[in-house]
Amino acid sequence: MNKNLKDGFTLIEVSILFIIFITVAILIIPLSVDDVVLSKNVDKWKQAQIGFSSIPISMMNCDNYKANKPLNIQDFMSALIKVYPLKKVVSYKIKYLNGDTPDGDYIFPEMYMTNGGATIAFNWLNQDSSKNDDVVLAKIMFDVNGKSSPNVWGKDVFGFDVYKDKILPFGTNMDDMTLEVDCSRQGTGIACSYNYLKGIDK
Repeated sequence: MNKNLKDGFTLIEVSILFIIFITVAILIIPLSVDDVVLSKNVDKWKQAQIGFSSIPISMMNCDNYKANKPLNIQDFMSALIKVYPLKKVVSYKIKYLNGDTPDGDYIFPEMYMTNGGATIAFNWLNQDSSKNDDVVLAKIMFDVNGKSSPNVWGKDVFGFDVYKDKILPFGTNMDDMTLEVDCSRQGTGIACSYNYLKGIDK
């Protein structure tokens, strides 16, 4: 046996090992916590499908739909509040997954708190639904835990396109590669709305 080998660790060696252990823990623990939080938020998003899926059903029972007339924002609002009664207006900033500020149809001027503590916002696009079933009538944003952080698309913020006879999560019509890129730190996170639901009915 090499006489230079020691039977135990010196204080310096123990200190170095301790520092390495702490450093690894600091790097790993936040990632683990983030994974747990994301998993819970995705579960909430999956549960929300049940309620949101009844919105088109409710709209199809309105007079305008039965008369093949364009649906209006009142038809939509009546259907929405049956599922999620809207409480007070809330205001806070929401970011894309890549850190950018949302733009275009993904800017929601007014956000409403629900009885369950989530936040709902919508944009009514004022499209004529009587001529084309594939027209997107509205976009819904759903923050599963309301004003609580992180308030980021793809982490706790998800959404739908609303048609007169169905709802489709954002990203439904994207190919797999586009979904993967958008649901990453390089993308907006909007497509995560569908990406996390793939296979849910399988």
